[in-house]
Amino acid sequence: MLYIVGIGPGNREYFTEQAEKVLKDVDLIVCYKGYERYIKRFNKETYTTGMKKEMERVKYALNESKYKNVALVSSGDATIYGMASLAYELASKYNLSIPIKVVSGLTSASVCSAILGAPLNHDFAVISLSDLLTPLEVILNRVKHALEGDFVLAIYNPLSKSRKEPFLKTLDIIKEYGNKRNTNYIVGIVKNAGRDLEEHRITNISDIINNLEEYMEYIDMNTTIIVGNSNTKIILDKIITPRGYLNKYKD
Repeated sequence: MLYIVGIGPGNREYFTEQAEKVLKDVDLIVCYKGYERYIKRFNKETYTTGMKKEMERVKYALNESKYKNVALVSSGDATIYGMASLAYELASKYNLSIPIKVVSGLTSASVCSAILGAPLNHDFAVISLSDLLTPLEVILNRVKHALEGDFVLAIYNPLSKSRKEPFLKTLDIIKEYGNKRNTNYIVGIVKNAGRDLEEHRITNISDIINNLEEYMEYIDMNTTIIVGNSNTKIILDKIITPRGYLNKYKD
């Protein structure tokens, strides 16, 4: 049996009861090396690989699942930029009749929204800026269409030391749509959400562009950025995207 388990940000309080139970009961845990510290407490046999070794990791988990109960671990939710889709694809490709069960977890967008207030309280789009597997033109087209629809944006994988172009071009698009709507989009930046050393900033797109060097030093791959829509506002020092109740009902 293969369990594909989302463990949320990593810290224990964000594990679901279902994830806890599965990880206590399996024979083997397979995960990215950087997540090993979050699952050590289960005292299980563990197999890890480094960055860009996802195929190797999933193949190993599938193969071992023929003989034992295995948990393939992803941070956040395993179905949101996680290992679930690849596990199904490879199981189908190699005609493996292994039972697979996905265990959901808290994704970064939800955790960050709570930290920042309630910026995702209306329609939103989650977009990863990593162009490792998705062409940059596809990513930027999705950003444009989300802004055209006035969606709140939750941006994953915004910036790394070797990958700056997607972030810079996304900023240009956000600035362009801000000018069209005469809106200085409110932006929330969360680092290490739900983990030790968690921190966040609330700012706006103009401040980021005017202090670009500082923000590019601050933002990294452990950062999630939430960009509000044209109705997003600051209330009680938090980012809020109204659902529209006060417009419809009398207080």
